[in-house]
Formats: sequence, structure tokens, C-alpha cells
Amino acid sequence: MTDGQVHILHGVGASAGIAIGQAVVIDMRKIERYPKLKIPEDRVEDELRRFDEALALSQKQVAEAISALEAHNVIREHVLILEAHLLMLKDPALVDRVRTLIATEFINAEWALKRAIEEIEKAMDAVDDAYLRSRVADAAFVAERLMRNLTGRKTGSFHHAHNSIIVAHDLSPADTAMLNKGMVLGFATDVGGMTSHTAIIAHSLEIPAVVGLENASSVVNPGDTIILDGISGVLIVNPSESQILEYQNRARSYLSMEIKLKEKAKEPAVTRDGKRIVVKGNLEFKEEVKTVLDHGAEGIGLYRTEFLYLVRKDIPTEEDHFEAYRSVVQAVHPYNTVIRTLDLGGDKFYSALNTIFSERNPVMGLRAIRLCLKETGIFKTQLKGILRASHYGDTSIMFPMISGIDELHQAKEILEETKRELKIQGIPFDEDIRVGIMVEVPSAAVIADLLAKEVDFFSLGTNDLIQYSLAIDRGNEFVNYLYEPLHPAVLRLIKFTVDAAHNAGIEVSMCGEMAGREIYTPILLGMGIDSLSTNAYAISHVKEMARKINIEKCRKIVEHLFEMRKASEIYEFMTREIMENTHDLFDLA
Repeated sequence: MTDGQVHILHGVGASAGIAIGQAVVIDMRKIERYPKLKIPEDRVEDELRRFDEALALSQKQVAEAISALEAHNVIREHVLILEAHLLMLKDPALVDRVRTLIATEFINAEWALKRAIEEIEKAMDAVDDAYLRSRVADAAFVAERLMRNLTGRKTGSFHHAHNSIIVAHDLSPADTAMLNKGMVLGFATDVGGMTSHTAIIAHSLEIPAVVGLENASSVVNPGDTIILDGISGVLIVNPSESQILEYQNRARSYLSMEIKLKEKAKEPAVTRDGKRIVVKGNLEFKEEVKTVLDHGAEGIGLYRTEFLYLVRKDIPTEEDHFEAYRSVVQAVHPYNTVIRTLDLGGDKFYSALNTIFSERNPVMGLRAIRLCLKETGIFKTQLKGILRASHYGDTSIMFPMISGIDELHQAKEILEETKRELKIQGIPFDEDIRVGIMVEVPSAAVIADLLAKEVDFFSLGTNDLIQYSLAIDRGNEFVNYLYEPLHPAVLRLIKFTVDAAHNAGIEVSMCGEMAGREIYTPILLGMGIDSLSTNAYAISHVKEMARKINIEKCRKIVEHLFEMRKASEIYEFMTREIMENTHDLFDLA
């Protein structure tokens, strides 16, 4: 962009907030052009040395990024992402293969690196990108860093001057993890969606982000003044003085609101007609538990356990599981902690089990409970860790990706076997531990009335439920506009699930992205959802929305919404109602 005129780009508001600053454009596009050279045999050692130097530099860069993050006391999650990348830079599957190709086929390091990563990608054919970046995607990011160092291209650094806003085509988990909250005000990317990894990291850093802008990295120049509106998903390039003034006022108002919400975060959420609404937190790492509780969580509605596997090359032991879960359970008690059994496969790849994941369509393949039922030893090891932790506080077990009764029965049988083994060993645990399932597969929602008779609770996982119901890849920027929580089919599946749960006398929660958006709160509570579980950042917002709600009127709203045929109609109606009814929300009289 060279004309200096005001330009407005529209994307997806992935993390709320407003930032005004100078654009730092990072070229993180994949290097498509690289030298492909045959080398003489007598130059092999020189080429191996060149690769080793690039490898050492890449390791040094990642290690320095880890040190920088630790110095700023960031959430441990970000450090773990980079530690995983450091492990990959030492992984023989990549490093030794590159060296072998150089030495045996007499090709240059860039070509060998490209060949090696293509072999890994081929073995993993069509791994999806969703809540967590897959291991194969991480390998690609690591390879890209190596390629940049081999070719002399900059790898990008986020330690810039104050008031910088990062603009990039995409940001890898490592790139996003290296965002320094003290130096960077926010970021904008061409690709990504509400459930992308970068969106989730932005939430945890509590900085604004707009993703899915399509061409921001191409049209924004370094040094341009930009306004980043993570609330409405807008990026304004070269704004006028009046626009800057307007957004400065908006930013102050938003900050003031955030401060007030945080002050009330630990107060109960009681609706206008007196119903207490429980809002819990989603947790990925035990180190996050204090942050989640400080933001007002009344328990943990979803403790994801995948990173216990993804940041290491060996299989976690029973003791590893026990220690990871016990610390959280003790910290959260007397509130309940819901621990989801591992949801590996599909969009989350684990190197120690890499032979399992060579599938044509992993997202619909051997993942989550299906993997657990195949690898029962790994499953039982985790179950023992959860059961042992249950002795130290209120704990529940939740099985992901249940699609039918047979799967559920098998999982429960393995759980009972595990309980018997612990009893024989004389190890204490909560023998009445509650068992629930994630309802995230359309088939589970359709037979929710049958499944409800078999478990103690449901938790709606809307991220996958929406994806599977609407047949879209939620991480694909070309179709993520179809990822629509307010689609009438999605709302009907949710309502049917809630009714089935209540008819069977069990509770139903929601732990997907939908639970953390205030515009959906009146609909979900009007449908009868018993509790909501979301990221730490959104807890105070959801609580505040709940305080404005009249449940009986929300039920009438839900009836009205079910008469609408399109998601756009529902969204427009909800936006209007929320904007116009500030005192007595959803007064239809």
C-alpha cells in the first residue's frame, strides 16, 4: 500500500480489544523457490556442515525465544510449544533423513530438506488444522525455519519497538508464542478462524487479533499506522485523525469495561430472574489453573490433556498423568474438575504413535476415543492417573468423540477394569467418580436420548459438532465463512441434546468456542444449558451477560429463533436485541 489513503479490511475478530499502532509486516510465507543442485561427492562434507550450521542456528533461535518468554513469565503453554519445536530440530526422523539424502543422493541441503519434509507430509496425508496445530504442521514450521536459515532469509522476530502491530500471512504456533505482550499490541493475519491456534493464544495473552483478512500482509506496508479492532474484525490502514480519535475513545471505553468486569469476575452470575449460572474454565496446562480461577471460573469444565503427549517423544507414564491432574484437582477443589481423556489423532499428531496416524482422512479416522479403544494400554495408563487424582478433590472423567452406544460401553468397561486393578493395588480413588461424554459428533446428538441413560453428564463440544454437522474444515480460510454456530441445524442439535439430557435427569454443559461468546449466551441459557465452560479471557464477559438476562424471556427468544430459516437472520436479530435491550434483555412485549 503506497497511496496513504484510508483502507478498511474486514476479517474475523479472533480476540477482542482495540489497538492503534505501527504495522510490522512479517514475511512468513512459505519459501516456494529454493535451489535444487546436484553436488560433487567431494562437496558432501561441506554441504553437511552448512546444514549443521543452519540447524544449530535454528536451535539457538528457538532456545532464545524460550528464554525470552520465560523471562516475561508468560503462560507455560507458549514455552511448551517452542520446546516441542526444539525437540523436532533434534528429531532423527527429520535431521538424519536430510543428512542421508545429502550424503547418498548428492543433493544440496535445501533440496534434501524439502524432500524430507515432503516424505513426512506424505506419510501423514491430509492432516487437518484445528484447535492445536498438528505435529506434521509443526514439522513444516520447523522445516521452514531451517529453510530460511539455509537460504539467508530472515526468520522474523517479534521483539520490536513498543506499539507494534504484527501483520503476517499466517503465524505458526511458535510465531504466535513469541508475541511479547509488553512490546506488541496485537496481530493481524490473512488466514485463520475463531478456533485457530493463533486465536486461542491471543485470548490467553489478552491482546486483540483479527484473522482471515485475506490480503493484509500484501497491502499493508511496514510502518503504516493501523487500527486493529478485534471486536468487530476490522483493520483500518492509514486512518484519518478523526478515526484515530474515535477508536482511542472506543479503546478507553473497552478498557474501562474490562477493568470493571475483572473486579466482578469472582462474583456469582445471577440472572435478572434469580437463576444462578455456573461458568467454568477450559484448561490446557496445569500452569494455567491460577489464571483461570482468578478470572472467576467456578471449576474446570474441560481439562484438555493432549499437550501431555504432544510436547514429548515418549509415552507419558501413570505418574506423569497423576502429577499433572492432582495439582489441578487440588487447586480447583472444592469446585469440580472435568478431565477429558486424550483426544489425539486428526488435528493432533503424536510422534511416538506415528504409525497409527497414516490415514487418508485423519479427522474422521483413528482419533480420540477410537484411538483409546485400540491402544487400551495407553488409555488405562491415563485413566489410572485420573482416578488416583480424584482422591484429592472433586473430579469427573469425560470421553471425547463418542459416536454410539458400543463405543461408550467399551470405554466404561475399560474404566471399570482400571478401577478393579487400582483396588487390588490398594490405591485410593473416588469410586463414585462421575463419567460423562463430549457430544461433538452429529450421531451422538441424534441419539442423545439413548446416551443420556448411560452417563452422568453431557458436555457439548461445539467446535467439532459444527464442523461435522456442516461438513466444513474450520481451519480452512476458503470455507471457514461456513463455520456458523447459529445455523438452524446446529441450534436444533443442541436443543435436542439438552432436552434429552434433562429428560434423563442429567446435566449438560458446553465447552466449545460458542460458550465463550456473549451473543450466544442468551440462546444457550434459553435452551436450558446448565453451565458454560470457556477460556479464562471470556469468563467475566459471559458472567456479565448472564446477569443481564431474564431466563424466561430467553426461552421465548429460542422459540422465536426456531422459526427463522437462516443463520444471518438469527445473528441480525440477536445483535439488535442485545444492542437495544440493555436493561430488560429480550423483553418481547
